[in-house]
Amino acid sequence: MPSYDPIRTQRLPADPADDVIVVEYNDKESASSEQIDKSLELLYGSADEKLLGVEKILALCQDLDALEYLIQNHQLMSALTRLFSEDGLQTEVVFAISKIFLAFSMFKEYHEMLSNYRVGALTLRVVDLELKRAFHRGRTSVEFTSSELASPTYSFTFTNRQEHLLIVCCSILCYIADDYSALKKMIKKSLAKTLSYCLEMKTTQALTPVLRLLMKASIFEETAVEFSSGERRAIQKLVSLLHVSSISDKVVRVLFNLSFHNECAHLMSSESIHFPITSMMRNKSTHAPACKLVYHLSSSEVNRKKFVTVGISSALMEHLIEMPPHEQMEEGLAGLLVNMTLYPLCAEIMLHNSELVVNIFRIIQQSDSHYNKQVLLKVIRNLSQWSKEFQYRLHQALTVGDANPLKGWVKRPANYLSSTKSNLQDDESEEKKLIQYSSIYWEHHFWDSHIEFLLQGALNCENDELLVEWIGILTNITKDDMPAGLHWHDLLYDNNRKIVRLCRRILDSDEAKKRHDDIKMEVIIWLGELCASKECSHWIASSNLIDAMHDELIQCAAPVDGSQEMGLQLLLSYKKMMMYDETRFQVIGGCGVIEAILSCLTRGHALKTTAEECLVLIEDFDRDQNGALGRSGMIIQHKRYEAI
Repeated sequence: MPSYDPIRTQRLPADPADDVIVVEYNDKESASSEQIDKSLELLYGSADEKLLGVEKILALCQDLDALEYLIQNHQLMSALTRLFSEDGLQTEVVFAISKIFLAFSMFKEYHEMLSNYRVGALTLRVVDLELKRAFHRGRTSVEFTSSELASPTYSFTFTNRQEHLLIVCCSILCYIADDYSALKKMIKKSLAKTLSYCLEMKTTQALTPVLRLLMKASIFEETAVEFSSGERRAIQKLVSLLHVSSISDKVVRVLFNLSFHNECAHLMSSESIHFPITSMMRNKSTHAPACKLVYHLSSSEVNRKKFVTVGISSALMEHLIEMPPHEQMEEGLAGLLVNMTLYPLCAEIMLHNSELVVNIFRIIQQSDSHYNKQVLLKVIRNLSQWSKEFQYRLHQALTVGDANPLKGWVKRPANYLSSTKSNLQDDESEEKKLIQYSSIYWEHHFWDSHIEFLLQGALNCENDELLVEWIGILTNITKDDMPAGLHWHDLLYDNNRKIVRLCRRILDSDEAKKRHDDIKMEVIIWLGELCASKECSHWIASSNLIDAMHDELIQCAAPVDGSQEMGLQLLLSYKKMMMYDETRFQVIGGCGVIEAILSCLTRGHALKTTAEECLVLIEDFDRDQNGALGRSGMIIQHKRYEAI
C-alpha cells in the first residue's frame, strides 16, 4: 500500500452561488500506454493491488490532456466500470474509482462516453447501497427488509467515510444531470427518493452536492410527487435547513421549484417556514429567491395571515421605501406585494405608513419602467380596495352598534370608532347604558393628499394597462377619502372636458372597438360608483355618457358574442343610476335598453338575476301618480307574459 494520498476533494470557493467539487492532485504524472497497462494488470489482482492500480490511474487524471486518452481507452473504462459494479468491493476502491469518474464528469464533452459505460446508473447504485448501510447502522435490530425504508420511523447513521463517498457520487450525478436526457433517466430510476434519503446526512459539505442535484431534479413533477407522498420527511428536512446560512440559498431554490406542486406547497405551509423565509427576504444574497418562494406561498389566505404574523409587512415596506425609482423591481417581490396587499391586516399596516405611500407615488411619478408603475398601481389599488371595503364594514358596525364587523379587517377597531354612553333614564342602571359609536375614519387621512395626483394620473395616461389601474383606484375613492371641503362633483366639473373625453375615448369611439373589455368595465363601474351622490348624477346625465353605455349593453345582450361579465357590470351601474331622476330617465328612455335587459333574462344566473332586479326597478319608477304602469312598464309586463 502506498503511503501517499494521490487525490483529495474540496469545495470550490470561486462562486459561492454554485458550490462544486473539484479534484486536487498531490503528485503529477503523465499518462502513457505503459503506465496504463501496468495499472490495468493491478486491477485484476488482489484487493490491495486493485486499490493501488486505481490510485495510479487516479494520479494520471491530474493531466488534463491525458483525460481524453484515458476515457477513450475502452479496456480501462470497462475494467473500472466492472469493478465499480462489483458487490463487496472495498470502500477505498469504490471511493477512488468514483473520484476518477468525477474528474471525467466535470467536462461536458465526456458525458456521452460516461453514459455509454452506464456511469450514472452505477453511481446511483453505489449511493443506494451506502444508504442501505447507513439505514442498517441506524436500526436497533439486525434484520432488514426493503419495505422498511418507506416507514416513517426510519433512521440513518452515516460514517465520515460514507459521507465523503456520497459527496463524490452526488457530484458525479450533478455534473451528468447537466444533460436533460440523462437527468430524465435518473428521475425514472427513483432519483428523487434517493435524494430525499441523502438529505439525512449531517454535514453541510455532504448536503451541498445533494442540494445542487435537487435544484435540477426538483423541476420534475415526479420529484414533487415523491417529496409530498409517503413519510414526507424531505420537505420537513428542507425547511429545517433554511436556518443553515451556508446552504440556505440552495434550499430556498429547491423549495421554490417544489412549491409549484400544491401538495408540496401545503406541506411547506404546515411547517415553520414563515419566519426563516421572511428573515431571508432581508438578506441581499437570498432576497430574490426568498421573495419568489413567499410569492408562491402567499397565494393562500392562510399563509398570508401567517406571514403577517411573523412581520412580513415591515420587510416589504423596507424594500419599497429604500427602492430607487429607476431600478427594475424583481418579479418575486412584485408578485408578493400584490398578493400580500390583498390581505386586510397587511393592507392596514402599509396604508398607515404615510412615508411608504408617498414613496410609492414618487416611484410611479419618476420611474421609466412600465413594469414598476403597473405593479405599484396594483398595490395602491389593493390598498384603496381595503379602505373602501373597510368603510362599508364600518358603516355596518355603526348600524348594529357593535365592532364585530371590523374583526379580521383591522387589528384594533377602536382606532376607527369613538364610543360614548347614552344618557341614563331614571329606571336604568349604570350597567345598562348603551354604547354609541361614531366613525373617526376621516381622521386618518389615507388618501386626501393624493386625490389630485390620482385623478391627473388617470387623465394623462395613454397606456391602457396602466389606465385600468388608475381608474380602478379612482373607483375605490369615496367621499370620506376626499380632503375637507372637496367633493367628487367638484372634481368632475373642474375637469369636465378631460374626464368626458377620457370616458368617450374608451366607450364611444372607433378606438373603443379595439380596446379590451377590462378597461371598458372599469369606466362603467366608476360611473356607477359616482352615482352615489345626486350632484354627481347630474354631471353624468349632462355628459351623455349613458348613451355610450347603452351601445355596450346592446352588444352584450347578443346571445352568441355578448360578454356576460360586461353585461353584469352595466346592469349593476344601471341599478345605481336609477336612484336619481336625471340618470334614471336616460336609462329607461334609452333606445333598445329595455329590450337588451329583457334579453339578459336568458343568459347566466348572475346576469339573469341582476336583469330581473333592474326590470323591477324600472316598473316601480315608471308609474303615474295613480300607480298605473307607463309605456316601459307595460312593455316589460307584456314580455313577461309572453315568456310564461
